[in-house]
Amino acid sequence: MQLKRSRKVPGKIDILDSGDVALLVDFRSYPEPLSKIHQLSELLSSLSPVWLLDLIPGIDSLLVVLKFSDYHYRDTRAIAKVEIEALLKKLLSEKKQETKSEVVHRIRVCYDPELAPDLLASAEKCKLTVREFINRHKNSEIRVDILGFMPGFSYCSGLDPSLNLPRLESPRTTVPAGSVAIAGLQTAIYPQSTPGGWNIIGRSPEVLFDSSKPRPSLLMAGERVEFIEIDLLEFRKIEAQNLTKLAQSMPKSKSSSYAIEVISPGLQTTIQGLPRYGFAHLALSAGGPIDQESARLANALLGNPDDAAGLEIAGAGTKLLFHEDVWVAWVGARCISQVNGTAIPGNRPVFLRKGETLSFGPMLQGYRIFLALSGGIDSEFILGGRGSHLSAGIGGKALQKGDVLCLPRAQDSCQIPFFKKLKEAQISFPKWSIASPALPGEKIELIKVLPSIHLDVLSSAEQDALWRTVWTISSQSNRMGMRLESDFKISSPLTGIASQGIWFGTVQLPPSGQPILMMAEHQTTGGYPRLMEMISSERSKLAQLRPGDKIQFLPITLDEADQINALYFIEQRKIFDNVRITLLAKS
Repeated sequence: MQLKRSRKVPGKIDILDSGDVALLVDFRSYPEPLSKIHQLSELLSSLSPVWLLDLIPGIDSLLVVLKFSDYHYRDTRAIAKVEIEALLKKLLSEKKQETKSEVVHRIRVCYDPELAPDLLASAEKCKLTVREFINRHKNSEIRVDILGFMPGFSYCSGLDPSLNLPRLESPRTTVPAGSVAIAGLQTAIYPQSTPGGWNIIGRSPEVLFDSSKPRPSLLMAGERVEFIEIDLLEFRKIEAQNLTKLAQSMPKSKSSSYAIEVISPGLQTTIQGLPRYGFAHLALSAGGPIDQESARLANALLGNPDDAAGLEIAGAGTKLLFHEDVWVAWVGARCISQVNGTAIPGNRPVFLRKGETLSFGPMLQGYRIFLALSGGIDSEFILGGRGSHLSAGIGGKALQKGDVLCLPRAQDSCQIPFFKKLKEAQISFPKWSIASPALPGEKIELIKVLPSIHLDVLSSAEQDALWRTVWTISSQSNRMGMRLESDFKISSPLTGIASQGIWFGTVQLPPSGQPILMMAEHQTTGGYPRLMEMISSERSKLAQLRPGDKIQFLPITLDEADQINALYFIEQRKIFDNVRITLLAKS
């Protein structure tokens, strides 16, 4: 099924609403748009207007994610559109010759079949000998178009036309890091191990993404790439050298003392700080807590700053042993929580003494909690944030049994008047509590969405069926995306689109006809049609849904979304402010 295209004036660039949090600058009718897309992205980044949160260049579009400082959403969008239009007018009126980057990266590649499982079959499909295939690949005039999919993954054009290869019918569950691959007339290198559906025709020992460097991504848009052939022996030698350097660069433990020991990590427990905004152009999505409002409130209950790192706990089974006295607070799902086997209520500050254990049993309502700890967890500051980004491979993995956590500012809460009074009265937790931002309570949860730019890829009958369908959350869902299952059918297979920027809440429709809803650690670009965008005030509700739960999408207008968002976030702000006032009260 071909995507339907609205009638557009050739060369016209449109600025479209993309959900309630972004604008899509649409260059689809502009000839050879990539250079202008990157120029606009760089200009916006350098100007850093107050309304700009993030930027994601695509092949024929630029996703501009907005930052709202208040609840006047429509005004912010209008200002952003006017300023972007002015920048576009300036860029398009410039007569000077566009200059391409002369930066050239010489990337070593081993084309040995031992490392290239699709090489022989690919050469045969292209009706070339293996040697002819390799020569045409390494002699192609390659240039980086955009970064997407994952940090350091570069979509490159300029491939010899004879090497045009379709994606694999069945994607591999694991593609080794460094794999050099082809899909269509694009070539790329996988920065780390991941599932993938491209044809693997070689492997490179180069480190493509290093979060410790000022410029984390080796390759950047517009730069040239030359492939230098090496043999298997040289590849193994460089690979061994890289492993040695990696071992030497591993951070050393700063202190032998620690506050918390992980007795059991449960289903999944990760360290999370604030989202990492501003790095989406490097293919690093923001990440952070999936339920951001619960995280803010949990930190507020302890007087922590918003950026204090805590634990996101999904599902049951987490058990922690405390090696010093600490104030903690958890907000989110309603669960069976115990201190030394005695039930303790959540959504309020709780005092844990040295030697006590805190455990979280079955989630009775909801799926995730955020556990804040006084002063925050000691977590390395990487690319604008603390904590884990599992899909990007930065900030550490999910916690394991035996891991320890340090709390260098564990006594911060003790200086707050409210906690001083509780300590004097020998009270471990107050009688009051706050409400969780969202908890599921229906057999079928309605998720409010805005129709997106590719919805008309479906016929009217298919669109009606889409809204009527009840979706089951798949067990294959994770922090990267929520996969949805149903009996929803489409009349014919869908074609892909030129890769576009996507955001938390974007719903894509792959050829299977089973949608994927982007979560906190989503890939930054996608080549499947985007059908809808979840509104931002539904994120906490979404975070509390588990595999097996059922949802139905409810389409609304942008004006309705703005009203719903304003009411929701104003209410959350009131709770936040009331908590702060309570903690600082002297009587």
